[in-house]
Amino acid sequence: MSYKIVYSHDVGHWVASKTNGMYSEDQSTAIGLERDGSVVAGVIYENWNGKSVVCHIAVSARITRQYLACIFEYAFNVLNVWKIIAPVYSDNTQARKLVANMGFSDECVIQDASPNGDIVCCTMTKKNCKFLGARYGKIR
Repeated sequence: MSYKIVYSHDVGHWVASKTNGMYSEDQSTAIGLERDGSVVAGVIYENWNGKSVVCHIAVSARITRQYLACIFEYAFNVLNVWKIIAPVYSDNTQARKLVANMGFSDECVIQDASPNGDIVCCTMTKKNCKFLGARYGKIR
């Protein structure tokens, strides 16, 4: 199996299709993981304001340590944000579990904001990010 980290609009559209969202090519950044030429994971970063950024994450297969290091390196050390915000539909238990395993914490709930319930705003700060340490390796 061959893995490759990619920055492309195709990844953004793939993530948007998996998260029932939208992707703006001129206002967002998308970072994906391809396995044997097919996208298996992706993150869209949008609404960067200098202090925080909103992300949307989709994963359909196993991801690599290097990919995890890359996506958090981008947010915390390239964009230099203090906090990443991941809005997740409250009824999407698989996505809630994924972001919790990544180290995001539930910060607030926006009631009645999704088609089937609430939106949970999950957040992570650089201080709490386990993917920037030596275990995941430097990407630069």
